[in-house]
Amino acid sequence: MDIMELRTRLEEAPRIPLGVWPTPFMPMDGLRARLSAEGIECPRLWIKREDMTPLGAGGNKIRKLEHVLAKARAEGTDVLLNTGEVQSNQVVQTAASAAHLGIPCELFLGRTDPPLSEDDQETGNILLCRILGAQVHLVPPGADRGAAMCRRAEELRAEGRHPYIIPRGSSTAEGALGSLRCFFELLDQAQASGFTPDAIAVTVGSSGTTAGFLAGAHALALSGGPDIPLYAFDTFGTDYPVQARERIMAHAEECWASLALPGICGERLLRLSCDFVGPGYSRPYPGMIEAVRLVAQSEGIVLDPNYTGKSMAGLLDAIRKGVFTADQHVVYLHTGGLPALFAMRRHFA
Repeated sequence: MDIMELRTRLEEAPRIPLGVWPTPFMPMDGLRARLSAEGIECPRLWIKREDMTPLGAGGNKIRKLEHVLAKARAEGTDVLLNTGEVQSNQVVQTAASAAHLGIPCELFLGRTDPPLSEDDQETGNILLCRILGAQVHLVPPGADRGAAMCRRAEELRAEGRHPYIIPRGSSTAEGALGSLRCFFELLDQAQASGFTPDAIAVTVGSSGTTAGFLAGAHALALSGGPDIPLYAFDTFGTDYPVQARERIMAHAEECWASLALPGICGERLLRLSCDFVGPGYSRPYPGMIEAVRLVAQSEGIVLDPNYTGKSMAGLLDAIRKGVFTADQHVVYLHTGGLPALFAMRRHFA
């Protein structure tokens, strides 16, 4: 497989520019020093700051939306529909992208039971969605948000409108292309810093990001390049109807096929863990809180409580268990989501 040909195909894929690339790539020497002070053999740690994209409050979802919204625009959409939890990062990026492009946006957000805080329907990400001009529909706990969104799409079509439903997390074949572009951008930045990653750590939500990175790692290995294992930490657990490995591989194979690559995308380089979800999606636990505090106090970088806090807890556990050696380079992908902290502030008081 010719990696340059793959990258050319990727650059030719339809895309609406929404971000400013590349995002920052930084060492985490402070975190490494803190862990080494515990007597831990700690690898060289690096972080790719996808939380620093320009729209909304930042985050990696804009990578996917560049491709997803190109398809939506080509289909003549005049209103975007999306769904998620009240503190979803995806819906904020959808609302911000819609505002940037001048397209109306409606969001179907699921209430949590019990609530994350007394005002979790008014603060954090949901507040940003409203400020960005999205029409927010709150859906009761346990109700089918997707069905409500589809009913609204039918109503809009009956009015002569052209709604476009963005799947959860923008996790489609088109969305995964954005994550694949991020993989190659990360690789270029690492090589410019004098190394090839020995491992990359990512967060698993709806799985499109992980799928794009896995497709990139698999393609690189097939081309004769190095094996770069992907340490992926699930944050949904049993709260999602399709389990993590199944949804990662489904999206990875869709991405692979969309680029007309030979064969299928294998899972040999996937190191998946489902042990750091805690009590459930969007539910805090001590390991997540410790990870958020440790990174904040050693690096001045703030993670989020739903996704990156949990995946960082997983990475810290792997480091403490000696999975990596001191001479290795491990890159962590920070996907954003800081505003959700405000809905969980009592856990960090």
